[in-house]
Amino acid sequence: MHNLRLSIFLILASFSLLAQEPFLSTREWAAIRDESSGAAPYENLRFLTGLHRVPATPEFDQAAQFMLQKAREYGLSDAHSEQFPIDGSKTYGLMRSYLGWNVDAGTLWEVSPQHLLLGDWKTDPIRLADYSRSADVTAALVDVGNGASEEDYRSKDVRGKIVLADGMLARVQALTVIEHGAAGIVSDMPNQTTAWSGLDPTLVRWGHLDARQPSGFAFMISRQTAQSLRVRLQAGDQITLHAEVKATVGPAHWTVISATIPGSDPAAGEVVYSCHLDHERPGANDNGSGCVTILESARVLARLIASGTLPHPRRTLRFVWGPEVEGTMAYLATHPEIKQRLRANIHMDMVGGDPFKNKSVFHVTATPWSLPSFVTDVGAAFLETIQSAASDYAGSGGSAEAAVVETRTAEQGTRNEFIADVTPYSAGSDHDDYDSSTIAVPSLYLRDWPDIYIHTDHDSLAQIDPTKLRRVALLGAASGYVYAGIDAQQLPRLLPFLAAASEARLTHIFQDSQRLVHDPKLEPGDAWFEARNLLKQAVQRENAMLHSLVELAGGPAGSEATAAKVLATQVAAFTEAIDAQAKLRGASGTAPTASWLDTSAARRVPGRIGDFGPLTYQNDNVLLARLGKDRYAKIKLLNADATPLLSVQDQSELYAYEIVNFVDGKRTVGEIRNAVSAEYGPLPLSLVVDYLEACAEAKVIQWK
Repeated sequence: MHNLRLSIFLILASFSLLAQEPFLSTREWAAIRDESSGAAPYENLRFLTGLHRVPATPEFDQAAQFMLQKAREYGLSDAHSEQFPIDGSKTYGLMRSYLGWNVDAGTLWEVSPQHLLLGDWKTDPIRLADYSRSADVTAALVDVGNGASEEDYRSKDVRGKIVLADGMLARVQALTVIEHGAAGIVSDMPNQTTAWSGLDPTLVRWGHLDARQPSGFAFMISRQTAQSLRVRLQAGDQITLHAEVKATVGPAHWTVISATIPGSDPAAGEVVYSCHLDHERPGANDNGSGCVTILESARVLARLIASGTLPHPRRTLRFVWGPEVEGTMAYLATHPEIKQRLRANIHMDMVGGDPFKNKSVFHVTATPWSLPSFVTDVGAAFLETIQSAASDYAGSGGSAEAAVVETRTAEQGTRNEFIADVTPYSAGSDHDDYDSSTIAVPSLYLRDWPDIYIHTDHDSLAQIDPTKLRRVALLGAASGYVYAGIDAQQLPRLLPFLAAASEARLTHIFQDSQRLVHDPKLEPGDAWFEARNLLKQAVQRENAMLHSLVELAGGPAGSEATAAKVLATQVAAFTEAIDAQAKLRGASGTAPTASWLDTSAARRVPGRIGDFGPLTYQNDNVLLARLGKDRYAKIKLLNADATPLLSVQDQSELYAYEIVNFVDGKRTVGEIRNAVSAEYGPLPLSLVVDYLEACAEAKVIQWK
């Protein structure tokens, strides 16, 4: 055990000194670093922030054409545009397409007692909520508070009027417009909750109505303006507004741009870079930053490979720009041959925020436990290289070159440390598609969070740091180049490095299992079972991670066997310690067990059927669409009343995503329950069974 710890220490110590190795040589790293620019993506972002990039709209297509022009200018191959029809019912994989939106005008005036412009789409398009429909209305303003529950409408007549509400906009639309007959909405719906929520009352939130509803419009205003209106209404003012909207909702198309850097071996597969091009104006960090940064990674690699500075990689590098999630699903559904060739994904969604302006922390995000992969460790290694040099430069004036500082823009980049970390899987962008089990392309998800200006009119170029753009472009280019070039000859160098990372992670898991075995909310025997399960699932995950490298490299079967033995020895020692702690707490028996283990419910085996993709998208929910809202409301895992703890912890959707991902036609329900319980915390078997029954009714799975 002493020698094992020493080996971990020595490998991790060398990791901190030359973290780009063993994945890239110092020469290769320096070449990619020196070619990377923060100035180019910053200037490209300047153009994108002038466009209101709602999917299936003319300005989105302008943004797409700009990306196409740049891809060709930068020397990428096969750069072209594709259009995918949408009509609200056509499906791409499991996902129903949405609708397009075309706007000519939209204005909101207070006409009495004051004459005041509250919003004009032409000068500030974020003021008109997406998918607002045509209207020409002069009506009284009625404050309904939140507006998302029936209680908000008690003793209030809103028919034909315009309501002021701060609840979730689509829910307000369903109640106030569709059920109660209001003409439209004025909304100050708040942004995502962070520690800084509410501190800036001037923010105007980007709003979305439900395009599938037949009527309704909404104008977005700041909390400051809304509060002024509420005070006046409470004082007895009779406020009359005039809203005029000229807009249509209907069939249209999604535009997706793609381009490649061809690999030397067509049979070796492809690595895909993705982002989402859509968002409100200005939409700088979310997600103009991701779009221009993968473009910069593409430029860097294309130039270095074309010049011979870097050897041609085996695998093709593919770059895709489209609408969030929807574009990915349409593209993969239309090109199953490309989907089959994909081996890894690099996804960028919000990667340029200055942390001292928008409070952002940059995250290298791991794949979910259902799809263990070495891709995260590659990104983490390059992050450590940049972070270490940036910290040295900020703290002691070390090498600006190594710190990857951008000084070539008119507004120079910062000299800050790279405030970043490596985090577990987090949902919310196109990587959800790639990581889902029926696509199974492991994603290196690069993201900022929090961002206090996300989805608001303040998400502007002023919040972006060119230095950060350069650093992330470097990280993305280096990672993709590694994925594209890995072969069996590299395994002797890479496997020990990755095994050391696995040992370090398992040490942290051991700490978690110790907390679990002493959890006062669990009976001693149950706590023992969950602690042991965590260790078992974790080492299985690490073994699968090592195997993912061998598989991509095309190495001999069992190449990771030596590393797996080291991990097994480590976990055996940890398990022995957990057993001793469980006995001290009063657990009995020679091994832990669970009361549900031998039940028929636990032994059932589900298998996936039907089309590919996860079950939730930003504009579609497969179970809700197929089962109806009454049946959907009875799914215990997703019902806040039935499972308040999961709702409070915001874990229900993560459990649901992974439960379906672990369905492979081989695992039993009990095994699926154990897998998701290790990843997110103990979950009753009954909730897993109930959720899978709903999936079976929706014809997403079938019982074997």
